[in-house]
Parts: sequence; C-alpha cells; structure tokens
Amino acid sequence: MAEQTTRPAHGPGSGWDTPEAVGRVVSAYRADDVAAIRAAQIALLGPLDGLRVLDVGSGPGIFARDLALRGARVTAMDSAPAMLEAARAEAARAGVELELLAGDASAPPVADGAYDAAVVVQVVEYVPDAVGCLAAVARAVRPGGSLLVCDTDWTTAAWGIADTALAERVKAGWCATKEHPDAGRRIPAWLAAAGCRVVAWDPRLLAVADATGDTFHAHTWPSYRSTLEHTGALTAAELERFQALCLEATAAGRFSFTVVRHAWLARTPGGAT
Repeated sequence: MAEQTTRPAHGPGSGWDTPEAVGRVVSAYRADDVAAIRAAQIALLGPLDGLRVLDVGSGPGIFARDLALRGARVTAMDSAPAMLEAARAEAARAGVELELLAGDASAPPVADGAYDAAVVVQVVEYVPDAVGCLAAVARAVRPGGSLLVCDTDWTTAAWGIADTALAERVKAGWCATKEHPDAGRRIPAWLAAAGCRVVAWDPRLLAVADATGDTFHAHTWPSYRSTLEHTGALTAAELERFQALCLEATAAGRFSFTVVRHAWLARTPGGAT
C-alpha cells in the first residue's frame, strides 16, 4: 500500500489551497450576517484614504477588497496560491487594486514599518505562537500605527436544537481542531505581550436563525461536518442526526446558532502616547 502523506493545514498544496476552500470562504464572507460584522470591524480603523494597509492571512481577499473600497492601499498576503488568485479576481470585480504577496502570517516578508496599519482576521486561532505572530505583524507597521486583530471565541458557540448534549459535542469537536479555540477573548493579552496597546474593542454576536439560508452557518457547515467526521470527533450517524435536528428546528421556527466574534484595535509600539 502506498504511504499516505498528511496535507499541511495552510500554504501551497494544503486544504486551504483549493478551489473548494476558496468557494466556501467566499460564499460565507458574502453572507449578510458576516458582511455586517466585517463592516463594523473595518470601521474601527477610521479614515483609510491613502493609508498603506497589510492584510495578513487575507484568504480570498474579501476583507482586503473592502479596505481598498474605502481608499486604502492594500497588500493582501496569504500563504496559499489559490487564495491569492481569488483575491486578484475579487479585486478585479470590485474595480480596485490589491498588491498580492505570498507569505506566512508568523513572518511577513516585508520591511519594518512599511505600513500604516495591518489587519489580522480569523488567523491567530490557527497559529501556535500567537504572541510571536502579532509581534511580527506589528513590526511591519510604523510606530504608533494601527493593528486590527479579529477572531472568534468558538467556546461560545451554541445551537438551539433539541439534543443539547449533541450540540455540545459538536462544539467540543470543532474547538479541538483549533490551536486557540478561544482566540477572540485572548487577543488583548497577546497584543500586550507583543508590546501593543489596545485602544478599542468591538464584540459582535454572529446570530443565525435559519440552518439553510444564505448565512455563515449554512455555507460553512458542510466543511465543518467533513472535518469532524475526518477527525473522528463524532460518527457519521451523529453528524447526520445533528444536521437533521438543525433542519427540524429551522422548519419549526426555533433554530438558532450563535457565536461571539471579537475585534481589537491596538497601537503598535512607539509613536505618540
């Protein structure tokens, strides 16, 4: 039997570097519930016209596109070629320009102080050394510049279905796939350890009342289900039952999915106090 190799989590040749991953993320990020949270997160940065902004772990470029639409000069950086190509296409559709850069979130290949601001969105939950990553990104920003770090606290996830114990097992299984499942609420401590000063916080509840609609949950659940089955956290039968209960609750008008997403704005070391 041929030896099987494990695909890396990110970067070229990974599960992140596929058309399927691009499609899943783009569809979820275009959903109204996620778009509303993204707009609130970007608003924390204030006026952006002409500012140089580095989007670290940019994925398919949805966040970077919206920064550019507000007048920023954006570099979209990701480790996966498929994501950078998607960002190129997204920028073309929106009529904006993005500089595309291949690089790892923990060591951005840019000069110190090259940017006025950087954004790190849904990235640190995957990074083993969160403090080291944020310190590296902070060095790419001028002294006293802006560092916006946004992530989810997956430990707050909850599903309104009849079998609450099963819902808790789904949450536990999903949290186990993350380096930091509670990343959202740990960010301020990580930023402080990286030498940055938090100046604003915007927590948002991602709330979904339909398991089948144009929402974050509907677009991402198929991938989550596949991951949970692959890891062995739940059996295929358990996951099938969970999905059936979500559909049943939706039909009865009593489905809910909620999770808290945090946005933290900080100033990089140096500059005016």
